[in-house]
Parts: sequence; C-alpha cells; structure tokens
Amino acid sequence: GKKQRDNERNVIEDDTSGFKFERKHFPADSRQDCWFCLASSGCERHLITGVYDRCYSALAKGPAHVGHVLLISVQHTDQGALLDVQVSQEMDRLKDQLYRHASLTYDSDLFVFERAIQTKGGYHTHVHCVPIPTHLGVKLQATMMSQARKIGMQLREITSDLGMTALVKNNDDDDDDDNNNQRQKQHQGYFYAEIITGGGRTKRRFLHKTASNAVVVPLQFGREVLAACLGQPKLAHWKSCVTSQEDETSMATKFRESFAKVQEDQQ
Repeated sequence: GKKQRDNERNVIEDDTSGFKFERKHFPADSRQDCWFCLASSGCERHLITGVYDRCYSALAKGPAHVGHVLLISVQHTDQGALLDVQVSQEMDRLKDQLYRHASLTYDSDLFVFERAIQTKGGYHTHVHCVPIPTHLGVKLQATMMSQARKIGMQLREITSDLGMTALVKNNDDDDDDDNNNQRQKQHQGYFYAEIITGGGRTKRRFLHKTASNAVVVPLQFGREVLAACLGQPKLAHWKSCVTSQEDETSMATKFRESFAKVQEDQQ
C-alpha cells in the first residue's frame, strides 16, 4: 500500500556497502568535511558493519584488531554518546552484542572507550570497541590509571548508581550554583572507558570530566593505553595500522558475517 511505497521512496541502497539507508541517516545538518557523517563524500562506506536507528557501526580506520569497531552517531553532534539518552541506549544494546561477539568470535573481552572532547577539526560522537585478550583486564586498568595519573587526568571509577548522563553533567567539584550553571552551559567534555576484570567478569566503568580540570587528554589516549598494555607501540596511532581498501573491505565483510551469526543466535 501507500505506506510501503513511502518507505521505499525513503530507502537509499548503497552500492559500496550494500546497506539500505533511510533519509534520516542523512540529516540536513550533516557536514561535508566530516568522515563520520554518512552524507559526506569523505565517509568510507566500505567500512560500515551495521546501520541502526540513531547510530551506525563501522570498522575503525587503522584498526588495533580485526574486530575493532566504532559506534558512531548518525547526527553530527559533539556532545558525546553519554549525553544523548537515546543514542546511548541504542549503543548500550549494540555493546552487549559486541561483548558477546568478541567472546564467541575472538575468545576476547572488549575495551570500550570514548574521548568526547572537541578537536580543532571538529568532533563527531563515536565510541571505540576493541577486542582484548580475556586475561588482560586488570593489567589494562592499571596501565590506564597510571597513564592518566602521569598527565594529571582525574580518571575515576564510577561506583554510583546515577545514570551516565547525570554523572557527566553533575559537577562535583564546584558548590557555587551560578558557577555551576555557567559550567553546564559550556560543553562538558569527557573521557569514558569500560574494562572487564577478574573471574567474576566485572564490568568496571571510568570517567574523566574536562570541566573539572584543564588537562589535555591526548587525542589517541585510549589507543596509547592499549598499545602500552599489549607492548605493541604501533597500535597507539591509527595511521600506523592502516591497510589497503581491499583488506578493509574484506575485514568489514568478515565482521558483518560473524556479527550477524551472533545476532541470530540471540533471537
């Protein structure tokens, strides 16, 4: 009927990735100069591994592992995934599937991290999910905390039951209400990480908020931590890990196939 015809008109099939996109995946405020906006000519669609409602997933450019994927918001926003409840809920569902996929496909856990801090060229919300050997969680946590201390980051483990949005917005270092309101209006940048540790498979979460101190969080901080923990310096920067487009396409295809199997098994 009419509804189906309307739906078909709204669907755009992409030749490179084979994915069906809808108009909503190309918001009017998309940026032509942003790698992560699907409407941008710079977006490398052969890396895409899944298209959802408010976000999409793609193999990382210069991945630290064949299963290193990014969860990327469809909307061009710089506020970070934790500050948009709907994006964060969809990403949480996907992260659960990615944890399961890493375990079944690579016998691995995941190191999840997000550096939601403005950069010179602009920032588009994206979250890294990198498979790591299952026994490495404790070492990864120790490495991350020690690297953070070295540069003066206030990276703290989250033990509160408050929702993540409230935690990022809540300014615990300042009791002055006027000041606090001013801070709220400014962009609150943060670095967030999730690490699985111990035999109990405990998911630990960590947060550093930029508003509370002026330390510069390195652009590749998450990757630098991973590289130090694994003793593989090359992994610290994506540019050292770039492969050919042919390899990228083949990796993305393999990932899509193994991820689809895990999703089918869960249904």
